[in-house]
Amino acid sequence: MPIYNPKTFLLIASLLTGLMGCVLLLMPATSRRIPGIQYWAAGSLMAAMAGVLILLRDIAPVWLTFTVENTAVMLAFSFFMLGSAKHWGQTCHLKPWLALFVVAWCVQLYCTYGLDSLRGRYISVAGFVFATGLMHTQVFVREIRRRHVQRESRALGIYFTGFWVAFSTLIFGVRWLHAVALPQTGQGMLDTTLLQMLYISSYVFGIVMMNIGFQLLAAESIRGEFEKLAMTDALTGVHSRRAVVSAAHACFQRSQRHARSFALMMLDLDHFKSLNDQFGHQIGDQVLQAFCRRIETSLRREDVLGRLGGEEFVVLMPDKNAEQATQIANSLVNIQAAADAQLPSTTVSIGVSEWRPGDASLEDLLARADRALYAAKASGRNRAIMA
Repeated sequence: MPIYNPKTFLLIASLLTGLMGCVLLLMPATSRRIPGIQYWAAGSLMAAMAGVLILLRDIAPVWLTFTVENTAVMLAFSFFMLGSAKHWGQTCHLKPWLALFVVAWCVQLYCTYGLDSLRGRYISVAGFVFATGLMHTQVFVREIRRRHVQRESRALGIYFTGFWVAFSTLIFGVRWLHAVALPQTGQGMLDTTLLQMLYISSYVFGIVMMNIGFQLLAAESIRGEFEKLAMTDALTGVHSRRAVVSAAHACFQRSQRHARSFALMMLDLDHFKSLNDQFGHQIGDQVLQAFCRRIETSLRREDVLGRLGGEEFVVLMPDKNAEQATQIANSLVNIQAAADAQLPSTTVSIGVSEWRPGDASLEDLLARADRALYAAKASGRNRAIMA
């Protein structure tokens, strides 16, 4: 089969998109559920099926190679758009899309069995895919703007995939305008004219690259889940030791650069080992979880609560000095002492320290907070002491 034959391009595209659709379907089996991935996979499989049906023209019935094929193309790009919207939690306005789908589907049906108009089929199908592509592109634009406003880290997937979504949209837009402005002759998708070859090769390249982009987005989602797991304590849901130590280093370096105050609390539940021995580890875990929820409601958004291990926790308080942090620590002591009686009662001891210009490292700050914590323990527990 010569390389310039349009069937070659369609065959390659069908095989690649079908394979990528299968890969996307298998991804949730080895990771947490990825929002939108089922739609992307369905779109890839629909696009692969459409390519195969085009290759069967003049062999299989018209209803299969025209009506079903055109419907598959329309659904493929619709699923791509819905998948991206689901992936980022955006609201889809389905009524306008559904109305457009019904109109385009009826027109291409009439142009197949009524008028037998190649031009009409191009206008209806290419027009629908173009409109859907514009909606799909808007999904990426909204997400990129959101990330810019919230100053989130940039990732390759969204820009790579967004570019190829826009590219495919442009190709279908040009094809639609061509059909609107000029008469259409020849064999349609299988025509071997130079212009049609440009359309086919651009379509194939765009849809393959777009599917690679979906793979990137799914892979970045999986990586993000693993990073989140590594930075989150599995039992309590607060920052893990690794995450909170990293955040503490960042706060310490900021204080050194800009001489901004930075307070730190070390918290330890009193007699927790005895509680575990008396009531069991399951109750002990519930006490830790309830303690974290209680502390979180009393902190600011910019404060960081993390678990160092066992029943020991740390709170980072940017732009707070030791006196301010001690006031908050005393309120935390009182809140914990008046905890819900549904679980065994326990108190908390807290050591407070703040950054000082003479501190050589974060360890100096942590050591002072640790000494203050042990002083609180030695003084009878259920209290906060400032170093």
